[in-house]
Amino acid sequence: MGPENFITLSQLNYQIHQAISERFKGRTYWVVADVTSHTYKADKKIHYFELVEKGEKNSAITAKIMGKAWGEGAVRLSDFQEKTGQAFTNNLHVLVQVSVDYHALYGLSVNVLDIDVNFTLGVLEQQRNATLKRLEAENDFITKTPDGYSTLNSRLILPLAMQRLAVISASNSAGNEDFRHTLKHNDFGYSFQIDDYYTVVQGDNNAKLFLNKLIEVYNTGIKYDAIIIIRGGGAQSDFLIFDNYHIGRAVAKFPIPVITGIGHQKNVSIVDLMAHTSTKTPTKAAEFIIAHNRSFEMGLLSLQQNIVIKSQQLFMGHFRMLEELKRNISRNAIGLVGLYKEKLSSANQKLAADSRGILYQHSRELSLMAQSTAQISRSLLARKRSEIDYLAGNLKRSATGYLKTRSLHLEHMQKSIRMMSPQNILKKGYAIVRAGGGITSNTENIKEGDPIEVILYDTILKSTVREKIQYDGRETDL
Repeated sequence: MGPENFITLSQLNYQIHQAISERFKGRTYWVVADVTSHTYKADKKIHYFELVEKGEKNSAITAKIMGKAWGEGAVRLSDFQEKTGQAFTNNLHVLVQVSVDYHALYGLSVNVLDIDVNFTLGVLEQQRNATLKRLEAENDFITKTPDGYSTLNSRLILPLAMQRLAVISASNSAGNEDFRHTLKHNDFGYSFQIDDYYTVVQGDNNAKLFLNKLIEVYNTGIKYDAIIIIRGGGAQSDFLIFDNYHIGRAVAKFPIPVITGIGHQKNVSIVDLMAHTSTKTPTKAAEFIIAHNRSFEMGLLSLQQNIVIKSQQLFMGHFRMLEELKRNISRNAIGLVGLYKEKLSSANQKLAADSRGILYQHSRELSLMAQSTAQISRSLLARKRSEIDYLAGNLKRSATGYLKTRSLHLEHMQKSIRMMSPQNILKKGYAIVRAGGGITSNTENIKEGDPIEVILYDTILKSTVREKIQYDGRETDL
């Protein structure tokens, strides 16, 4: 067939359509695959997606085909979502009944006619069980028990009263609002300090964000009484984040009691099993905290009542003992007072007589001592006065001699100063030479022809240097 014998693309597609229709007409197949690239056109009630098959070792896609579900197929998917609580969306491993279709414009695809609910539930349960087994095998602080699981977190002792709480929830969570409302409007007037740590609380692909928020709470160093994980209701797929291995491990190991209220009514998540206490909803979590604090308060009230009763019983018993002791003391005291009253009277008389004799004797001794002290004092004062007079005379004589010596020395110094004064030197025939605006004794800077001033005792001579002759200073006959 040459180039002149061609067909159009639509003709080729029609032949393909005819071949596929003849081959797959009236046939349906149950296919296991993963859902990707899912979209839903609500106005047309049509699901568009891709079905893919992944390799067991590296999760690489080994097969792929376009898919859609409309009409009866869309109804089956709605039934699936209602029965499982799981949205038909991406990353879902499903068993679906399909028929093969080929369209000249959109190509090869499959139509979903039905979906096996039990298969999907079984896959999710298998994944959950595998995660639980891994948690138990890899972490020695997680142990399976007949009632569930014993973890480091579940073995923590709750504070007697919980007041400071850290809440991990979505920023727009209605469940968080219900939790806060229930705590705030409790019937007992309890007050709470709540710190919010907002993050994404749905979708397994957001597990890292949730884990980072737990780490952030830990790194604050705040001694919270409990950590509350809150989420409202939703589809089954929304809760997959709470079956994540790393989040479950972090909750199991967390050093602060974790209380969950994630709104999961049908099943218990792995986080619920690893936490200290799990409740079904945010409101139930708040009611648990209020009931815990109420239990502590009732215990205190009961203890108070017991203390009051025991105190009253002890008081009455000891009161009767004290009354009896009081009567015995009164009787014995009256007898002892009478006995010692006579002894005290006799001792008082003897003490008075002895005191008078002692006072008279000491009075005489004091009088003699006073006379002796007066005589000694007068003699001592006279001797000290004589010594002071002698010292005063010596001091006066010494001061007079010292002042006279200093006066003569000053006169000598004054005479020396007057003899060395410039006026006295000039009178003896000496002169002062001034050159260049100042007095000088060095002629190095004076040249022939320079003006100089010669200062005598009563005259200043202004002259000019005609000749400069070196002089050795040895000639004395001036």
